[in-house]
Amino acid sequence: MSVPRHGSLGVRPRKRAASIVPRVRSWSKLEEPELLGFPAYKVGMFHGIMKDNYPTSPTYGREVFRAMTLLEAPPVVLVALRLYGLDGVGGFKTIGEIWAKNLPKNLGRLLTPPKKEGGSNIDELKKNAVKATVLVATQPEKTGLPKKTPELIELPIGGKLDQQLGYLERLGKEFNAEELFPSLEREVEDGAGKEKVKEKVFAPVAVDAIAVSKGKGYEGPVARFGVKIIQKKKAKKTKRGPGSDSPLTPSAVMSTVPRAGQMGFHNRVDLNKVVVKVESEPANLVPIAGFKHYGVPKSPLIVVEGSVPGASKRLVVLRRAVRSYAKLPKESAKFEYVSTR
Repeated sequence: MSVPRHGSLGVRPRKRAASIVPRVRSWSKLEEPELLGFPAYKVGMFHGIMKDNYPTSPTYGREVFRAMTLLEAPPVVLVALRLYGLDGVGGFKTIGEIWAKNLPKNLGRLLTPPKKEGGSNIDELKKNAVKATVLVATQPEKTGLPKKTPELIELPIGGKLDQQLGYLERLGKEFNAEELFPSLEREVEDGAGKEKVKEKVFAPVAVDAIAVSKGKGYEGPVARFGVKIIQKKKAKKTKRGPGSDSPLTPSAVMSTVPRAGQMGFHNRVDLNKVVVKVESEPANLVPIAGFKHYGVPKSPLIVVEGSVPGASKRLVVLRRAVRSYAKLPKESAKFEYVSTR
């Protein structure tokens, strides 16, 4: 009798993440010169009731229950532009950085800012560059967190090099989540039907949520891989472990055998999440007492359908979906009820 193995081998090695700031290994390609990601802090979850507006859904037009995640997204500051050239073997190498003149005061808590803006070789860097990315610094002091030290994240830019270099004019300035996920305006009739008023409508966007998962510490094979506990009458040495560590030949424990070790605090990617709303007024979605384990958000909120990796207060990077296949509706459904009010 064959027994399926426990635990996925696709997420090896199951070790602690190198940093609490998530690592993004790949990015989507975009023709428009827009940032391909945005960092935000996880606030917590709530649930809402809304009308299902997916035309192919069996519950189309009916009220449905949806679990939502709130992310607080204070504006980030564009602190530098990093330029890449060719390394001669088909890859890219960093050839230089151009830093802003007016850097955030709290950036000194993280690193020693360079004294020069970029030197006199800016024109030479532009000539040898092939692509450019932007370094952004978060502003946790504008959130409900008791934190001042920012995170420094490198975000790619869509479009061609000439369009990417246009971000030189924005160095030292803020970039908001509303710019990346904008709302549309349309004219609708008021309740009396006499005149038309403007209403903001949000078009849902598919993103990937990347974060470091919640840490669980050192755990055994049962918790880590779901190994069945051996019955007492059949156990000789251990109950909470695999029945056999390895065969006689080869005389070594293979890497596929469930072993005890680190559980949680791994870099994880949650594909194809849907941003259903960007709320510029946090008071519309936040209870008066704030969220448990977080507090009272002060910056715009990003509402994501479903769950997101990581614990409360943890940094989450929202990336443009790499392989989105879902056909999203043109407009997000309105909340009939939210559990936070």
